[in-house]
Amino acid sequence: MSMLKALSFVFVLLCFEIHETMAADGNSSFSFDGFAKSPSLDKHVALSGDSKLVSDGSSIQLTDSVSGSVGGVVYTKPIKLLQGKESRNSLSFSSYFSFSMPNEVGDVMAFVMVPSGLDLGLFGKKDNSSSALEFLFEYAKNETVAAFEFDISKRGNRARVLVGKPESSEIRNLSFEGDLLMDSGGRLNCMVEYEASSKIVMVRFRKPGSVKLLDPFFSFSVDLGELWNGGEFVVGLSSANGNSSNAHLLHSWRFEIRQPTPVWTHSLPLEPNQAIEADVSTEGEEGVERNECIWRMLGVWVLGAVCGALGVTLALYLWTICSLRRSMAVVVPEECHVKGFSVAVGGGIEEGKK
Repeated sequence: MSMLKALSFVFVLLCFEIHETMAADGNSSFSFDGFAKSPSLDKHVALSGDSKLVSDGSSIQLTDSVSGSVGGVVYTKPIKLLQGKESRNSLSFSSYFSFSMPNEVGDVMAFVMVPSGLDLGLFGKKDNSSSALEFLFEYAKNETVAAFEFDISKRGNRARVLVGKPESSEIRNLSFEGDLLMDSGGRLNCMVEYEASSKIVMVRFRKPGSVKLLDPFFSFSVDLGELWNGGEFVVGLSSANGNSSNAHLLHSWRFEIRQPTPVWTHSLPLEPNQAIEADVSTEGEEGVERNECIWRMLGVWVLGAVCGALGVTLALYLWTICSLRRSMAVVVPEECHVKGFSVAVGGGIEEGKK
């Protein structure tokens, strides 16, 4: 009986943990393949600066076709990576977005994570800089942020990383190789991955139709679980065109919270500030998705094993009870009277009285 109670407790605890993880994933993840009007878009997506919906909501135009234009888009629902009181419970995330941005000097785009209490209207604040992060230095000097911006031109691919308080943090300048120049109206895909186990943010790019795994890439180290002391943050994209007077478009955007991948499963370098051109086939892309599936399958397998053990234990328990009841049953003998004898069924034979 005690074993049955113990297994029941383990089953309930496991279900609770799985439910909590799934609830966290569902509450913090989003996906927009286009930006047509919807309750989710109206409730959780905020446009700022010069950004606006275009082409019947199929895209968001972040900058106008005038020089010095700045715009942004923010997913306003807070995200929390740290679960529980210990940093080892920090979750990982992946974010994917497709955009169009001319290959000219001055055209930049940024991926920004800021505290949930920050005035989100700051994303569209204009300044005299051509940086998509300049609004943080002007209006959020003392806020703790994690952000990067990148520009792609014939001069090369460059990135700038900002982690900490803009007023006291130093910008880290990176460069990465690879042919990412886009034709007029062409698109580029970007994937941002944060691994909580290694505390690394990796940024990769891919042209549509490419068979390679979103390369080239750059990476930098940051502990997002501790950056805001376990607090919540919001994520957004900011864009600026400097003196180019080009329009920047966002076509799709997805953000997924997931369990961290163990360090030993990483096949790519984890050194921060490393910029290389990866030559990975589509098998690598499938490997990333496979790691996520393994964790989900493991959870389902454990849940199935617990349910099976509970079922077997319950069956044994009921069988034992039934066996005890049968052994305790009382047999009442019946007598059969024959002339001169009395025969007891289940007993001996007695001589009857004459």
